[in-house]
Amino acid sequence: MNGMLDDVRPVGSAPPVRRGFGPPLTRRELLGGATSLGLASILGSGWVPAAMGARRPRRPVPLPPPAQVKADFQRMVDFGPRLTGSPAHNAYVAWLEREFGAAGLELIPCDVYETERWLAQDYGLEVLEGPGAGPVQVAAYYPRSQQTSAAGVIGPLVYAGAAPPLSVSGEDPAALEDALAAYPGELQSWASALSGTLGSTAEGAVLLLDVPAPPPATTAIFLPPYSTYLNWPGHSEAEWAGADYKRPWTVPGVAMAPTSPFHELGAVAVVFIVDASYDAFKGCYGPFESGFEDLPALYADRDTGSALRALANARPKTRVTLTGTLEKVPSPAVTAVLPGASEETIIFNTHTDGTGFVEENGGVAFVQLARYFATLPSAQRLKRSLVFAAWPGHFAADLPQCQGWIDAHPDIMRRAAAALTVEHLGCTEWDDKLDGGYQPTGLPEAFAIWTTQGKMSETTREAVIAHNLPRTALMRPPAQFGVGGAFQSYGIPQIGAIAGPYYLLTVSDNGDMDKLDPALAASQIAFLADLVKRLDQIPAAQLREGDPTLGYGGNAGGENTAHEESCKRR
Repeated sequence: MNGMLDDVRPVGSAPPVRRGFGPPLTRRELLGGATSLGLASILGSGWVPAAMGARRPRRPVPLPPPAQVKADFQRMVDFGPRLTGSPAHNAYVAWLEREFGAAGLELIPCDVYETERWLAQDYGLEVLEGPGAGPVQVAAYYPRSQQTSAAGVIGPLVYAGAAPPLSVSGEDPAALEDALAAYPGELQSWASALSGTLGSTAEGAVLLLDVPAPPPATTAIFLPPYSTYLNWPGHSEAEWAGADYKRPWTVPGVAMAPTSPFHELGAVAVVFIVDASYDAFKGCYGPFESGFEDLPALYADRDTGSALRALANARPKTRVTLTGTLEKVPSPAVTAVLPGASEETIIFNTHTDGTGFVEENGGVAFVQLARYFATLPSAQRLKRSLVFAAWPGHFAADLPQCQGWIDAHPDIMRRAAAALTVEHLGCTEWDDKLDGGYQPTGLPEAFAIWTTQGKMSETTREAVIAHNLPRTALMRPPAQFGVGGAFQSYGIPQIGAIAGPYYLLTVSDNGDMDKLDPALAASQIAFLADLVKRLDQIPAAQLREGDPTLGYGGNAGGENTAHEESCKRR
């Protein structure tokens, strides 16, 4: 059997409920520390003073060297996989609150969501009869697929064939995104035709099928016209284009292989065979954003899948087990503010839930940036206020993610000059090859920075060059991977900095810390600090010029569907 981890079940289509961890601050407490932003501004945005600098370190804190980056990332990993609403996730969020407070920042009263968490326990696959009887190696489970009892579900193992491939070349990011979104419908049509092929054999069966996952792609997706600038001195455009970019994370988020079509055929469980080795796919938590499925589902690697296909000829009785419990739990957001002389803001944005060191280390970088900016000498401090937004829900199905934070803080958004979304720093590249297995390539993972065109893009390019970030591509919105695209739609000039390594979604014992490049992460954090300083000198109106897609299709002030309530400072 395989040990499982916490998960989250969607509550439904109703707006999320937010509840505080502690009593609201009194008016006396709120008024006690109002200073640099002005009393009206603090009250208007819900900012909670932290004695306005009383806890701010007196000694300047430099930008983190690689050793400090590694230590702080390890601290996050030590909490365990931070799946939405899990104890490990809440402990990490509490750590963020403490660290922002210790750096001297003010904490805005929390937005606390309530969600129904699936605390998964065990999963496994066992052939019960025939020459192949015994436990079967399983690479991963399908998050939020239907749970079973401890006895599991039993049925004949039936091979249903190979699902249709994606209709995409893998070199166009917009086309890849569209193909992934369309795939569930294509799978539904294909599965509907299986009733004529399988007949009654699907009824009560454990269906085995091949799926085109991870889907094919190459690093050509980072080339013009999708990018505006490539920074990798000494490397040609051909080197940019030639690398394999098959990544399991491109499957999650769109429920690429939903189980409902096979439930309609009468199956009791599904085993998906992926085009990956066991070492590469082991512990992959995907799809990470999908809702609950109709059937229990597991993943088998390509070699195990080949053996199972052979066994399926005899249709042996097979057991699938996937157990778990359900519990409603809170999951808070964190918003910390470093006041500046101006009431305009620059927003740092990311999510808090994740699996290993990659998902999601943006919040740790924010703590390091907060320590640095909070202790700059007066003459070097930013004019604008810095806002650090870290919210939950990226690994759940029912929470509003970045858009929820935007809608909950209209006052901050009205005064935002720019937003910087940060995800997945310090990643080395690993590939899964038929002739070599799962191994490092010796290169940094490609780092994409989607950026509003115009002065925002020009300034970002200058900072990338200044810090010589390797294998970094500046990309043009509005098609954008990552969680920061909501700012572009809203009309706030933004960057969305993100890497997408193969191991992005992996749940492993060491959090994949062996794949971290702390020196690269330190350089990326220094780049972010430099970019903020450069942006602080540019008028907001100038940052908004030059991109006709800015604000297109978004709202200029979403409906705030929840109340802000104070967090108990843990």
